[in-house]
Amino acid sequence: MANKIITFTGPKEGVGKTSIALNAAVAYAHLENKNVIIIPMDHLIRYEHDKMLAIQNTPSVVDILRVLGRDSISSAGMLLKGKIPFSQWGVGVLPLAKKRQDLLKLSPDIINGLLSRLSQNFDIFIDVDPYYPMQFFSFDISDLIFWVTNANANSLNATANVFRDINEMHFPLSRFEAVVNLYDMPGSLPPRDVEKFFKQLGKEILAFMPWEDELPALFNQNRILITENPDCQWIKILKIILTRIIELQPLEKSWSSSMSQVEFTHGSDLLWKQVERSSDFFVDTPNQPQAKKVNVELPPWWEELKMKVHSDVVSLLETERIKVSDDPTQNQEVRKRVDSIINSLLQKENQYPLTRDQRTRFISELIDEILGLGPLEELMRDAAVTEIMVNSPDKIYIERAGKLVKTKYRFRDDDQIIQVIKRIVAPLGRRIDESVPLVDARLKDGSRVNAIIPPLAVSGPTLTIRRFSQKPFTDKDLVSKGSLSTDMVDFIKLCVLLRKDVIISGGTGTGKTTFLNMCSSYIPEDERIITVEDTAELKLQQDHWVRLESRPPNIEGKGEVTIRDLVKNCLRMRPDRIIVGEVRGSEALDMLQAMNTGHEGSLATIHANSARDALTRLETMCLMAGAELPIWALREMIASAVHVIVQLTRFSDGTRKVTSITEITGRDENKILTHEIYKYVQTSVDENGVVHGYFTATGEPPKFYPDFKTHGMDVPIEMFWTEEQKKQRSQ
Repeated sequence: MANKIITFTGPKEGVGKTSIALNAAVAYAHLENKNVIIIPMDHLIRYEHDKMLAIQNTPSVVDILRVLGRDSISSAGMLLKGKIPFSQWGVGVLPLAKKRQDLLKLSPDIINGLLSRLSQNFDIFIDVDPYYPMQFFSFDISDLIFWVTNANANSLNATANVFRDINEMHFPLSRFEAVVNLYDMPGSLPPRDVEKFFKQLGKEILAFMPWEDELPALFNQNRILITENPDCQWIKILKIILTRIIELQPLEKSWSSSMSQVEFTHGSDLLWKQVERSSDFFVDTPNQPQAKKVNVELPPWWEELKMKVHSDVVSLLETERIKVSDDPTQNQEVRKRVDSIINSLLQKENQYPLTRDQRTRFISELIDEILGLGPLEELMRDAAVTEIMVNSPDKIYIERAGKLVKTKYRFRDDDQIIQVIKRIVAPLGRRIDESVPLVDARLKDGSRVNAIIPPLAVSGPTLTIRRFSQKPFTDKDLVSKGSLSTDMVDFIKLCVLLRKDVIISGGTGTGKTTFLNMCSSYIPEDERIITVEDTAELKLQQDHWVRLESRPPNIEGKGEVTIRDLVKNCLRMRPDRIIVGEVRGSEALDMLQAMNTGHEGSLATIHANSARDALTRLETMCLMAGAELPIWALREMIASAVHVIVQLTRFSDGTRKVTSITEITGRDENKILTHEIYKYVQTSVDENGVVHGYFTATGEPPKFYPDFKTHGMDVPIEMFWTEEQKKQRSQ
């Protein structure tokens, strides 16, 4: 049979927990014919346990580790077997330290590791004071906790406070047993009132232990009651506690077997402040590794329990008339209440035993389902995730650092996906159902959402969320990421200041919006900027900025406002600059006309795989406007309106780079003339899939280079030279 870890604690000192722990340990060791080690989790470093048991030369955890070193944790159980002194009753004591300053050299990972080894050979009784970190750490590692209190107002008030914390931290109440010690002392509250109090906490009282005249005197004489008077009434009631311990089935614990590091298996890293170990204590102090977060194993009935509790929580919310706000920031109090409701419901589900880690995850997942976006909530909290793609309930992909990765998260079924989609679009005044099976929307944080459901989505509901950094990337950020060179940044900045019309071209997910944000940062503060977008994503830093966003038709097919409508309207708003978030239709013609009629310095993005493709797409989109223009006239309009095309590319390793900066130099009959100024040259892909290459100028400055001098800009012509040209000039 596996060995047990039992904790004895209470709301305050003086309730009698140490007397119960000592007497129970002696009785248990005798009845089970097993050795028991008492671990006093005592931050005051008292010596009462070994004196009561008449044990001398008791080593401490600090003594053991000072002699054997930290690596001895992995084999401490074997090393200590036969070396810890035991009393004549089969009970030993292993204090944490013998000096208070030595206690600071310990941490949960050390004690966890030692206890994991000791528990392979001994049953362990922990006697812990009501000191927050140690007490809750003991709760985490114990199979059973005896909460020992007296029947007075101070003890019960302190009990209520701790049990509130126990509930908030999702400890299962089934692991706690309430023991009322010395219940018949003068001035104590009646047992009926004490029982009522514990019922309000969700607990029944295991035992009422009476006042025993011999206890104080024996304690002062370092003698144990059960060895002196085993037939007294107090010991008879103690047998209830012993029976509970003997019948207990120990929990399965996931202790780390690592030689160099012990993992926190119960989340105790949150409960005990990490401190540096002194160099005379551990050899490996300077490079002490941090504890790992252990994955929580889920029982097979996890989803069954979740559906059951989910239904109960929704019913209680309706009963209590708790309204869930569409704004997540307004739901903090609701989250606390739902957390409390779920925790209370779980305390009643004794047929579903959950560890605290499992309970914490269960409650978090269920709150996310009830108040948020279900399994997507955790992904939405991860700032490194730039895109979330839900293909089916069990196929959720993300983009992180430019790479697509399949996640471990999953929805319960298609219906849950549709419910999440509805939760996203409803606050935005949109709907999605069979009559409107396709929707584009924008979340409050600026994320762009696209959802499509059957009958259009044959394989089931599909959801895509494009996320954007809350803080726009600067040119320094993009240079440090290797997206472009410093010379390329300087050239783009000069083009914006020179009021050149710039088109940013690239495929899906190449970073066009990010780059457009960077370009817009160069626009002077004294200019009026109007942005036109299908879904508002741009985050300009200027104060004089007006945002326009298109609107889809309503359910009756009316009320639509297109990008083209907005481009036409913004011309009446006295703009200095017009920025079109994405040109993809007939609005291209109106944008080109604006660029040609006094609105120079405008910016826009377009989907295309090269600068030449971008020009072809512009032609096609202008023809979509229905203007009956000859092709030569259309190309003349494009050549005179667009000055620079910046091409972005996403490579196989997930990096995004500016692969070309091309100048439009004019028209030769029916052909638009271009001149590449900068480019990226890929040289190789290494064994890790990382793309290598370099940025270079092509050797010739732009045709509008004289404009820099005309506008008082001192631009060295060398920034457009190749490395070879620079070397030749230096020679």
